[in-house]
Amino acid sequence: MRNSIYSAMLLAATILPSTGASAQDHPVASRSTATTASTAAPWWQHATIYEIYPRSFQDSDGDGIGDLRGITSRLDYLQSLGLDAIWITPFFKSPNADFGYDVSDYTAIDPQYGTMADWDNLVAEARKCGIRVLVDLVVNHSSAEHAWFKESRSSRTNAKADWYVWRDGTPDKPPTNWKSIFGGPSWTWDPTRKQWYYHIFLSQQPDLNWANPQLKQAMFDVVRFWLDHGASGFRLDATPYLFEDSNWPQDPNPDADPVWLKPYNSQLPGTNQVLREMRKVVDSYPGNPILLGESSTRSIEQLRAVYGKDKDEIHLPMNFLVGNITKLDAAELKRRYDEAATKLDGLTPVEFFSNHDQSRQWSEFGDGVNNDRIAKLSAALTLLNPGVALLYYGEEIGMGDADKATLAQTPIGPKRPRTDDRDRARTPMQWSAGPQAGFTTGTPWLPVAQGYRTHNVAAEERDPVSLLNWYRSLTKLRRTDPTFRTGSYIPLDSGDPAVFAFARANPDGSGALVLTNISATARTAAPVGWTGAAPQFGERSCASGAGQGGMTLAPWDSCIVRFRSAR
Repeated sequence: MRNSIYSAMLLAATILPSTGASAQDHPVASRSTATTASTAAPWWQHATIYEIYPRSFQDSDGDGIGDLRGITSRLDYLQSLGLDAIWITPFFKSPNADFGYDVSDYTAIDPQYGTMADWDNLVAEARKCGIRVLVDLVVNHSSAEHAWFKESRSSRTNAKADWYVWRDGTPDKPPTNWKSIFGGPSWTWDPTRKQWYYHIFLSQQPDLNWANPQLKQAMFDVVRFWLDHGASGFRLDATPYLFEDSNWPQDPNPDADPVWLKPYNSQLPGTNQVLREMRKVVDSYPGNPILLGESSTRSIEQLRAVYGKDKDEIHLPMNFLVGNITKLDAAELKRRYDEAATKLDGLTPVEFFSNHDQSRQWSEFGDGVNNDRIAKLSAALTLLNPGVALLYYGEEIGMGDADKATLAQTPIGPKRPRTDDRDRARTPMQWSAGPQAGFTTGTPWLPVAQGYRTHNVAAEERDPVSLLNWYRSLTKLRRTDPTFRTGSYIPLDSGDPAVFAFARANPDGSGALVLTNISATARTAAPVGWTGAAPQFGERSCASGAGQGGMTLAPWDSCIVRFRSAR
């Protein structure tokens, strides 16, 4: 058992004091009746997974870039969050045209992040904390600096000539008018082969040809390599784009959005076969390793298909139908969460709001005044719904987006070889109010975001009603309270257009009603939609610490109301 101040803080944060205003702020994890749920289900079905952008989490050697040893040094903190797993974005060898998502060697760790020994030690130490480690595997493309691509582009007859997507043409006319997700054409002319190669992302990220059996086996060998080195699975990057329409049609409207969900470049049948085969590789290993998929879809029906017709493809496709929400709206939240819970045939939904590619929810949803309270509300939505919850490093302390002007002034150099508007959500983790927020003893690769003096781990550890301790109370609920671990989802009509309501129910009819007020004014809910008679309501607890009683919610509040069967 690892002993630390973080464990003590977690205990303190989840015990309900007997009196005082602060007693009501985090009572939800204090119920003496809470018990550990059955462990019969695979570990991932109710998991809380925390995404770490290693470049920005913790620097161990003072070079201003986070690394694997830095993550290992913070395992006590990660354990205190009640996590089941961490997902680490790419740390492979890379020229960093897309900060690691352009891989030049799938089985080598970039020296700026450490060594294979550092990886092995991280996995071993994380396991002692009950935390699994997931590798972010870039399956759609490699770097143009990868040895495979260098060989492929050298001629049309070499052993890897068909490992990438090549098409004939003339230098002045690409094979199609398709657009890249990152802008511009999705084709680049190669003067050596005198052919075009396809890239749905940057020209430095040529697409792999998954129709080639040798390439496919080479990538499956990469999967085996990391599983042999203790990985508990993979977050699969850009899974919809493994195949293209082999008829190569011209796009009648190439500028129409979304570029990443065109019928000729997304969700084509060959992808399903590859994922079924990859799933077999993963399932052949002990410990229930998983595939967590970046699976952008247009509809809940498309999302359902990503799991596989026989539930034999991706274990956990990310629900971007929720994750792409940019404005909190009670009706839209109800529609999206209800369909995830009721239209996936009992499969496990995967919910989130923030990640390394999009704005942080504290900034996205905040109104500039009530950001912390709104952040508690978005945390409740992610963590109290059924299925898997994905958290992004720093959301639990209220990290916001970096100031655009500050980023614009950050020099380009070895540490930051290119600008990227997504860097706003990739700033260093805010550990303290000290120099560089405790992230590094050197100069960080990106400046620390504004607000770190108040929104940091050290300060929020000391505050029992902080956002950090709210997160801890919710993750404790997910782990120890049967209602929020395995309870069924009941869609409800709140009776107020600004209130989103749902319930989690146990087989005996007991459970909890979750109410969220998506407005800046007090609201009163009158939830309906129960099967049979409405239950008998009891104990109520709210993120705001609002007083007991009734269904009235303070502005931007999230409340849990316990109930038992009316029978």
